[in-house]
Amino acid sequence: MLAQAIVDTVRDPLLVLDCHFSVTAASRSFLHVFEARPEDVIGRSVFEILHGCFKIPRLVSLLNKVLPEHATAEDFEIDAVFPRVGRRALIVNAREVFFVGNTHKAILLSFADETDRRKIEKEKESLHNETRRLLREKEVLLLEMQHRIFNSLQIIANILMMKTRITTSEEARRHLEDAYSRVMSVATLQRHIDTAGRSELVEVVPYLTTLCDGLSASVIGEEKKISLKYAFDPAMIPPTEAVSIGLIVTETVINAVKYAFPENRPDAEIRVRYETSGADWRLTVSDNGVGKQKENGVAPPSEGLGSTLVKALTQQIKAQIETTSGPKGLTVAISHTTFSPRLA
Repeated sequence: MLAQAIVDTVRDPLLVLDCHFSVTAASRSFLHVFEARPEDVIGRSVFEILHGCFKIPRLVSLLNKVLPEHATAEDFEIDAVFPRVGRRALIVNAREVFFVGNTHKAILLSFADETDRRKIEKEKESLHNETRRLLREKEVLLLEMQHRIFNSLQIIANILMMKTRITTSEEARRHLEDAYSRVMSVATLQRHIDTAGRSELVEVVPYLTTLCDGLSASVIGEEKKISLKYAFDPAMIPPTEAVSIGLIVTETVINAVKYAFPENRPDAEIRVRYETSGADWRLTVSDNGVGKQKENGVAPPSEGLGSTLVKALTQQIKAQIETTSGPKGLTVAISHTTFSPRLA
């Protein structure tokens, strides 16, 4: 009775077997888990109870070694359909019970019900697989959308170029050329981001190099004698920040091309520089042009679309903008936190 009372205090289902594998004690938790009555278990062979669910050749072989060889059976897995309770995933451990004086021998069987945990694991795996499937579908759709955007931008640029060639108004031609330059710049930017944006971080040097080369070809071209030079510190930045920085470079370079050199100059130059210092960075776009022009000694009362866009993009990436104008040109500096640029 004392042994039975002790067995009943254990939370995990337990069986005590004699040397003939008959059940001499069953814990209350065992009877509860398998919805069995004591008379259905006590005094019967462990291989006969519960419709013979424990009569598994490998388990029989392991139990036959416990007493003669003082062996143990560790973490034996059973996945079977039990009467009344249905399918259960169990972990079985078996070991010899030693008595003082070695008067008789017994085997202790313990069971750990892994059914709920296995079910949760399968659900998690299924959810993980579904998430991966949805992410793959999202990536395919995103790539398709990016291709369509780029193709649409190319079509718009071609239409603008056609209109530029047939228009007779000089003012309209300038506006159409400006629109064409902006569309081509955005197309160049978008195509590079298509590739760079698929990773968690964008490498600054190849990203801005590709962008500046594209701007040099599409915005400056061969007719305007303007040199676009650049230098970039190696850095990795998030794709969203890369987009904003790319658009800022695009807009400031376009503005410099439009306004910095009203007359052709052999030394006309635009410089783009990206410097880093720890987590801080500074983007500088400068030219050696005429600077901000004043009419009758008064500065223009309002800013253009490009300058407004640059300010908005700067705020978006939590940076500060500083514009310096003088007889030696215009400099637009975008700084993140307190950055001290190196001396050139």
